[in-house]
Amino acid sequence: MFDERRRQKRVDVNIPIRVKGTDAQGNRFEEVTRSINVSADGAICLLKQQLRMGTVLELSLPLPRQMQKGVSPKTVYEAMGLVTRVEHTSDRQGFKIAVRFRAASTKQYRAE
Repeated sequence: MFDERRRQKRVDVNIPIRVKGTDAQGNRFEEVTRSINVSADGAICLLKQQLRMGTVLELSLPLPRQMQKGVSPKTVYEAMGLVTRVEHTSDRQGFKIAVRFRAASTKQYRAE
């Protein structure tokens, strides 16, 4: 029997993501990149920076319309994320980074 580990459906979508954090050498960075896919729990994106597993990142991304109802009522999602996987890209020019959103840090917005 196939064991599905993901709790949320992934959407293959190429959207901009602003990533802020500390690279593997301990240097602060900010990079605007593109997603490979996104779910309510996390995202996979490409970065020039090499990161360590467990690194905490600040993320800001526009939500695809189909995810705005279930994740956040805003069109831009801001969250902290935890790096769960780091792989070299096929051209070895960057890194494919998997990030799990940290729900405790997710901002909740209310109608004013």
